[in-house]
Amino acid sequence: MMRKFFKHRVDEVVGIYYADAMIYAVDIRLQESVADVSRIVENDEIVDVEYVFEVDRVVENWTLIDVLEIPFEDIIDEEELKLRAEKLAEKVSALCSTRCWSTDATALCLNASDVAVSFDDFSNIPSTETANAVRYRIATVGNFDIDDFNAAYVDLDGSTWAEGIAKSDAKIWVDAWRRNEMSLTALTAMPDGIYEIEGIDPNGIEINSGLARAIYAARSAALQCAPNFLSEELKRSTGWDFRKFAAAIAAITLIGLTALIGADQWNYKGASTALTLERAQLKSLERDGRMKNFIEDERKELLERRELLAALSKEIFPWRSVLIHFGVFHVKGVWLNELKSADDKSIELKCEALSYEAMSEFIAALEADREFFRHEPEIKSSQAKRNGSTVEFTVRLPML
Repeated sequence: MMRKFFKHRVDEVVGIYYADAMIYAVDIRLQESVADVSRIVENDEIVDVEYVFEVDRVVENWTLIDVLEIPFEDIIDEEELKLRAEKLAEKVSALCSTRCWSTDATALCLNASDVAVSFDDFSNIPSTETANAVRYRIATVGNFDIDDFNAAYVDLDGSTWAEGIAKSDAKIWVDAWRRNEMSLTALTAMPDGIYEIEGIDPNGIEINSGLARAIYAARSAALQCAPNFLSEELKRSTGWDFRKFAAAIAAITLIGLTALIGADQWNYKGASTALTLERAQLKSLERDGRMKNFIEDERKELLERRELLAALSKEIFPWRSVLIHFGVFHVKGVWLNELKSADDKSIELKCEALSYEAMSEFIAALEADREFFRHEPEIKSSQAKRNGSTVEFTVRLPML
C-alpha cells in the first residue's frame, strides 16, 4: 500500500497526431465505473457510444471524453525536426490549457514517414529472441547504428509490425514537450490495417484516420502497451511521486517535533509506545533504499531519547518539580543559564546577574524558599565579566 501510494497515478491521457496541416487530439480518462460505453463530445453534447478501444485489463475502464480537430498550417513538413517539434508542442500546450486537459501524461503518434517501418513474419523465431530480431531488422531498414535508435513492435495476426526512430530524434520530441511543461509518455506510429486488429473499434461513431492515430497513441500511454519508443526510458524511471514523498517525510518530521515539545509530559510507557509506532513507520519506508540513511538517523535519535527518558524515570531527583519550580521562580535582574546535577546529590545553578545587588537578592530568595529547598544555598563562584556589564556566579543547592 505504501509503495502504491507513492507511485504516480495516471488517470488521464491526451493523444496527439499531426498531418496535412491538421492537428487531431483526444482526451481519455480512467473511470471508476464499469459501464460498457464511452463518451464523445458532439456539438457540445456528450453522446454515449460503444467502446472506441477495448481494454484487456478489466480493472481499468478508459473512456474517450473529448476530441478535437483543428487546422494548423504553421508547420511545414520540410522544416527541421527540432523546429517542427517546438511549434507542435507550443500549440498542443495551448490547446490543452484552453480545454482544461491534463498534460501530466501525453502521447504522440508520428507519421510513418518519420520512422523506419518493417512488417515481417518472425513466427519461426523464439519469442525470447523477437526483440533482438526486430532491432537488427530496423537497424537495416533505417540504416541505424545498432545502439543509436529506439525500436518498438507489436504482433498483428501472427506477423510483427516493427518501427524504429533515432534516439536523437526521440529526444527532440521529449525535450520540446518538456520545455512546454508537458510530459511525453508515449511516442509511436500506428501500424497499417489497424482496424483489422483488436485495439480500436470504430463502431458507434465515425473515426477518421487522424483521430484513430491520436486514440492509438493515447491507448499506448494509458495501457503502457507496445509499440512505444519511450517504454525503456519509462521502465528505467522510478515512477515515484516525490511531492507525496516529501509531504510524507514532512508529516513524519512534524509529528516528531510535536512529540519533542511535549517530551516533559512523557513517561516511560508512553515513550515505548511512540517508539513502537515510529519503528513500524520506519520499517515501511525501508523498502526504498534512498531513504535508508534518513531512517537510520531517525531510529538512532529515537533510541537515544528512549534511553534518556528511561534514565530520567529512575533518577532520585524530582526533575519535573525542579523544572516547573524554576519556571516560575524569578528575581529581577537575574537569569538562569544552566542547571545540572552533581555527584553529591545536589544541583548546580549557573546564573548571570546585572549587578551584585541582584545576585544577593537571588541568593536571599533561595534561602527563603525553605518549602522547596531545605538546605541553604552555597555560592561556589562569582565574578564580573571582563566588560563589567554582568556578574556570573554558580550556586550549589543540596537536594537531600
